[in-house]
Amino acid sequence: MKIFLMIFMLVPLLSNGQTDSIAIIAQSKINSQSENPVNSILLYLEKPDKNYTYNNGFGSSPQSSSVSLKDYQFRIASSTKLFVSTIILQLAEEKKLNLNDSISHYLKNIEYLNFDNLHIYQEKSLSVEITIEQLLSHRSGLADIFTDRQEEFFGFLLQNPDRQYSPKSIIKFYYQFNLNKEAHFAPDNGWYYSDMNYVLLGLIIEQIEQTTLAKSIRDRILNPLKMEDTFFEFYEPFEQKKPQISQYVGSINFSEINTSFDWSGGGLVSTNKDLATFIKALFNLELINEKSLNRMIDVRFTKKQENKYGLGIYESEYNGNTYFGHYGFYGTYVGYCPKTNSVISYSISQAMPDFNVYSVINEIITLTE
Repeated sequence: MKIFLMIFMLVPLLSNGQTDSIAIIAQSKINSQSENPVNSILLYLEKPDKNYTYNNGFGSSPQSSSVSLKDYQFRIASSTKLFVSTIILQLAEEKKLNLNDSISHYLKNIEYLNFDNLHIYQEKSLSVEITIEQLLSHRSGLADIFTDRQEEFFGFLLQNPDRQYSPKSIIKFYYQFNLNKEAHFAPDNGWYYSDMNYVLLGLIIEQIEQTTLAKSIRDRILNPLKMEDTFFEFYEPFEQKKPQISQYVGSINFSEINTSFDWSGGGLVSTNKDLATFIKALFNLELINEKSLNRMIDVRFTKKQENKYGLGIYESEYNGNTYFGHYGFYGTYVGYCPKTNSVISYSISQAMPDFNVYSVINEIITLTE
């Protein structure tokens, strides 16, 4: 009996020790004086097998508020792709599309897309050969505005920081930069991460649903899961009740820039708690069925230095356990481990930090084992 009582009394002490160690690591990475400042780190860990949940925020808040920093909102960037992929799989379950369909069935009548010229490889148009599944898995070969024309696009962006973008204007840039003629390979002959894949998926959803992508995400995911702190920035009216952290790219505060160009590839704002709600619902089959989930996480090769990728989802390893989730441009991630039902969600608030984010997060997770 005495031994049991001693163990029972030690459990909170061990938890407090973990908490202190996590705080020390996170706070050591806060540096507002760097050329690549990290002003805040938001971190959420949930491990049901150990009855352990950790939710905290470190650093400075960009505005005075009674809201705890851990509950601040942030741009989740490319983690938005998880939401878009989920809706595509829902539409497949509803027999409104087939993942093997050519995207031409849904997009050829959008005049500004100039569909036949969307994918030119070795002077041959291969647009009609692209399937929905290839868009989801980044195997279409389509070029990307942000990586293939990074200097030109961001130069324009910084000169026009308040400009509101639309799917049409994103496509206009794609053609203006002649990216349609710079496809990286024929469809399904390789892997190349391109936001253009998800721009087209967003358009497919809008064509089928006959409503905005923002409304589809709200009606199909946010409202059913009561994700009250998540919204599609710049594309839907939303009464923001919680403040947002500042998120940087190098020394530039991108929170002061209209990033509506992200749209279906990265336009959502959320909190760690809401993202945990979403990823758990996804793996608990509240959003799609088991067959769809298995298809989503059926990851394949990508390229050197890149994790395996499925349908809008990465496979990653943290402390020896496999997680499925997605990374975002500003140092964000949300992931789920089916083996332990664990959740990781974080925002580092910097796209170019002076430290290896994966190594830091892995070190923190190791402390909770």
